[in-house]
Amino acid sequence: MVKMEKEEIVELIRSEVAKEFGEERIKYIEYFGPYEGEDLNVRVRVEGLKDRNEGYSVHSRLFDKFLELGIDVPLPIARA
Repeated sequence: MVKMEKEEIVELIRSEVAKEFGEERIKYIEYFGPYEGEDLNVRVRVEGLKDRNEGYSVHSRLFDKFLELGIDVPLPIARA
């Protein structure tokens, strides 16, 4: 298990979402917590998503990365 600061987790998420959609489409990244059993709770809002499935590939990559790092970060990616 890797210990990461909140800001490091948010930067990892921002980087991956920007690769998929471009930095300019990210409207905001909100983080809070952690709650019991989680390392951080994050919400990402991206402009111009057509539906929930459009963010699935980046969500899957981040989920796999979080598993590798041994961290638990719930991460909805939604339309802004």
